[in-house]
Amino acid sequence: MFNAEIYYDKYIVDWLKGKRYSISQQTYQVNESYIRNQIIPLLGDYSLSQLNPMILQQFINELIDKGLANSSVKRIFSIVHSSLDMAEKMQLIPKNYASFVHKPKLRRKELQVWDVREVQHFLTLASKDPYTYMAFHLALLTGMRQGEILGLRWIDIDFENQLLFVRQTLSHDGKEFIPGAKTASGVRSIALDQDTIQLLKRHLELVATDKDNKDYKDGGLVVCTNLGEKIPPRMIMRVWYKLLRDSHLPKITFHDLRHTHASLLLKNNVHPKVVSERLGHSSIQITLDTYSHLLPNMQKEAAGKFWQTLLSNFTN
Repeated sequence: MFNAEIYYDKYIVDWLKGKRYSISQQTYQVNESYIRNQIIPLLGDYSLSQLNPMILQQFINELIDKGLANSSVKRIFSIVHSSLDMAEKMQLIPKNYASFVHKPKLRRKELQVWDVREVQHFLTLASKDPYTYMAFHLALLTGMRQGEILGLRWIDIDFENQLLFVRQTLSHDGKEFIPGAKTASGVRSIALDQDTIQLLKRHLELVATDKDNKDYKDGGLVVCTNLGEKIPPRMIMRVWYKLLRDSHLPKITFHDLRHTHASLLLKNNVHPKVVSERLGHSSIQITLDTYSHLLPNMQKEAAGKFWQTLLSNFTN
């Protein structure tokens, strides 16, 4: 028996609450924000039975007209589609009419990354503040996500074997540490270069000095304030935007530091499987899809070297 009196604003809030323990806290927060800011204002006043293909298609079009990123529109559509799937299974609606809607196509933007000289210039500028510098260094030298960097602890670093372990993240709002990573494959180890190991050791000495302050709160964090407290994402972003302005470098996002790390590895002929493992991708295919624009140039270089070697051996 279909109930036409259930309104979508109440239904989708209850639907999300029911998923609280089956999705990560960060995913829950992101979905809640989309529901509150984008879905309910446009669809909340409709009853479930009114959500026909025409209304749902109009909803998608309005999101696009608002200028939302294609990835955001696709994510929002996925939330609506999943919620109506459950409504159909619960026999609250006869069909999930979201299945009849033209799905928004995800058009990939060309990644914006820095080259080696730009990375060196930025790190030189950022090194003036030892407390925030470590965050930028790790982003560029390990490809870690921002939350992973801000959640990194000293116990997660194996100095002897030059390894770093991603075991927890700081939430987007900076309020809590979440065990694990964004995905299961995100819980990983990352090999560190010798320079980064030495930098971490010097940073550990700085932290040890700070502990003499009676107000110091030891949370065991690598990236923290001079009083040992976690650095919220918004604080890191304030520093990031200032450094970006002062550097006069091509404008990229903080997350593009992760892409820069991957692109520099691939351009230096590091196998995509290794890059995939360092980034914590669930499969190498994600890595290849994300950085496919780099591969034609790499193939051209490989072909050139191959023929050069072949001809050289032939003439000798």
